[in-house]
Amino acid sequence: MLDNIKYLVCLKTIDKNILENNFESALNKLNFLIKEEYKPSETYLKRGRLCKKLLMLEDAYSDFTYVIGHCAQKKEAYFERLLLNFEIGNYYEAIIDANMVLTWDENNFEVQRIKFLSLVYSKQTDIAKDFITNLFDFHKYKTIQFLFTEVAKVLAKDEFKKGLLLLEVIDIIDKDNPIKLLKEANIFGFAGDKDKQDEILKRIDSIFPKYFVSHFRFSDMYQEKDLLEISFLLELEMFDKQGLFLYPFRILEGYKNHLEGHILDSKENFEKAISINPTKPEGYVMLAQTFQLMSGYDNPEYKKEAEKNYQKALEIFAQENRPEKVEDMKRQIRHLNSAISFS
Repeated sequence: MLDNIKYLVCLKTIDKNILENNFESALNKLNFLIKEEYKPSETYLKRGRLCKKLLMLEDAYSDFTYVIGHCAQKKEAYFERLLLNFEIGNYYEAIIDANMVLTWDENNFEVQRIKFLSLVYSKQTDIAKDFITNLFDFHKYKTIQFLFTEVAKVLAKDEFKKGLLLLEVIDIIDKDNPIKLLKEANIFGFAGDKDKQDEILKRIDSIFPKYFVSHFRFSDMYQEKDLLEISFLLELEMFDKQGLFLYPFRILEGYKNHLEGHILDSKENFEKAISINPTKPEGYVMLAQTFQLMSGYDNPEYKKEAEKNYQKALEIFAQENRPEKVEDMKRQIRHLNSAISFS
């Protein structure tokens, strides 16, 4: 007759057997414990995990299901069966298990991730799209970043069909995303469909300019775009084969450096932007703000550079008949001069 001490000793020897890869002995001892009907939830769960490790998947599934159906402590078994269902492609069953786990662990991101992927791989695309956008609070670039990470994982395993299904979700969220199209072209290339690959690559060349313009706005862009969006837009530079957008890419890179605290790099990028197109105001505004930050309110040389660039931006805004921007530049200059007189 087992008691708690004998049970714990037996579990310890089972763990030692598993650690030493003596799986047959471990399995025999687990079978013995199950016959004794002592703490079945722990024993079945442990045997299920061992069976899964040994690729005895039907036995593992049976053990997890037994705990769920017969034992009070079943949360771990639900999670294990969820993982198993997902791994063996039982996506509808995985969704059901994920929904159950999320009732008591609603913020478990791994479970949310598996539910989303199961929705995609079971071709419930619209539901998957709604689920993932809600998960990331409708932040497009967080969602796309997550999706591209998942695409990379499946492509590393040569699971091209799964990659295409994930790319389909990206296309719904961000129509004609060039990075998405490039990955799609690569998949068809790996699959040996050269004609389809070439077709997609030609499409990228034709849609990229319009796509970039629709996602990039000069007007107060540095106030409206977060670091994730800017990083994504910078990735698109590889598609600018004709050098049509050298100026905005340097503005973007400069502001990215600004957000990350790389002020000298930021200054260099804005100076490059001005050298590329000296008739645009954004570079002068951003360079002025950079000099103002570098001045720390105690460096007259940088303050003068800041004022000079604000003044240049003001003149361009005046030529463009943008009075609200002219007034904004005047306020910036007044603020700068008040800081100078105060110091």
